Amino acid sequence: MEKQPGSALGVFDAGTSLQQLVSNLVDRSLTTACHNKTRIVNEVARDFVLGKDNEIVITVIRDLLAATIFNSSNGEIHISAERYSDVLILLIEERNNNNGFALSFSIGCIEPDAAKIGGHIAIEGARKKRTLISFSFPHQLVA
Repeated sequence: MEKQPGSALGVFDAGTSLQQLVSNLVDRSLTTACHNKTRIVNEVARDFVLGKDNEIVITVIRDLLAATIFNSSNGEIHISAERYSDVLILLIEERNNNNGFALSFSIGCIEPDAAKIGGHIAIEGARKKRTLISFSFPHQLVA
C-alpha cells in the first residue's frame, strides 16, 4: 500500500482529524517540550475534522504549537477546540508562561497567515502566568 501524502500529520483525502493532527505535531515537538520541562495535554475532541486542502490552517496550527512549546519553561500546555455556529476555535492554554514578550512576538508573526483564510489569532494574558491563545477560523474549512 502506498503512503498518502501528508498522512504523517493526519491529513487524508477525507479530511484531517484535528485531534490526530495536534497529536502528530506535539509528537514532533517532544524533544523541545522535554528540554523545556513542559507537559502537553491534547484535549481536542475526536469529532473535529478539517476539510481537504487546508494547508494554511495546518501551517498556522503547527506554528502556534511550535511557538508556544518553544517559549515554554516548566509549564503545562493544554490544547482544546470548540465549535460554534460559524467558527472553529483552537485553544492553546499555557499554564506557566514565563516568556510573554517572546511568545507574543512569535504569535504576531503567524497572524498574517491566519488572516489569509479569514482566521483570527488572539492572546489573553500574554504577560501573565496563565496565557490563552485562540485561533478561530471559518466553519467552511471544517468537514
